[in-house]
Amino acid sequence: MGALAPTLFFVLAAASLLLIAVGVRLLLADRKLGERITSDTQIAPRNSSSRQWQLPRIFAARGRDREEIEQKLKSAGYFDTKAVDRFVKLRLILALVVACLGMLGSFLASGDPFHHWLALIAATWVAYTGPKYLLKWRAAERERTLTAEFPFLLDLMLMMLESGVSLDQCFRSIAREEQTAIPYHAPLIAMLVDDLDRGQDYQTAFDRWAARVGVNGAKEIASLFRQSLFQGMELIPALREFIVEFSHRRVARAREAIGMITVRMVVLMLVFFMPALFIVLGGPPVAAIFDGLSGTKP
Repeated sequence: MGALAPTLFFVLAAASLLLIAVGVRLLLADRKLGERITSDTQIAPRNSSSRQWQLPRIFAARGRDREEIEQKLKSAGYFDTKAVDRFVKLRLILALVVACLGMLGSFLASGDPFHHWLALIAATWVAYTGPKYLLKWRAAERERTLTAEFPFLLDLMLMMLESGVSLDQCFRSIAREEQTAIPYHAPLIAMLVDDLDRGQDYQTAFDRWAARVGVNGAKEIASLFRQSLFQGMELIPALREFIVEFSHRRVARAREAIGMITVRMVVLMLVFFMPALFIVLGGPPVAAIFDGLSGTKP
């Protein structure tokens, strides 16, 4: 009897674990079935599976931080609905990897993984906040590229419309044949054509296109397209006038940038050149005065 008791306890423990596993599996299946029944879209299984990998609330982006990350991701060209969660997860994973590598290096160097704790904290913080600044740089770089290419897109559309091509045919021609001429705007036009082919109305498709472009003038040109299609406005004269106005805006922004560069140069001169100039001009007289004072001492 004494030898049979441990075996019986082991069998009961194994059976209990098996029942717990079966209960958890049935609970997950019931939850998936409930979500599938109450969902309004066909991607509910994907959403339910992705919820298992959500970050803890303390690490998730919330409020203004999430809105800023979402805006910068769209400005950088990432329009996926899960882009924010992926960015937050990759940022956290990068910080954890850097922290583990730092502790490993500290352990190999001194035998204590937390010996250089200040450098470890600084490196982890840089790894956690650095991707956000890289994202801002990528968004600004994409905005500059799209802004520089936008006038050529307007000229190309005006040329096609003046040749008798309809607006819809203009979009399709740019998306299909102008990948080399406008490599950054042509994919966005292709996404606009895909939205129209999927049955979206022109107003929604134009708004989505303007949001994807995200440069000055995109919303105005989308408004011109809507007025031309729904209100019967002549598009070619309005587009030609908009191109002239957009050119004036670019000249004004260039002058403003030149003014800012001039101010920065003045500040740099005051900070770096003026002290050196004072030393060069005032150094010899001050040295002569000190030499004279030291020579008059008894």
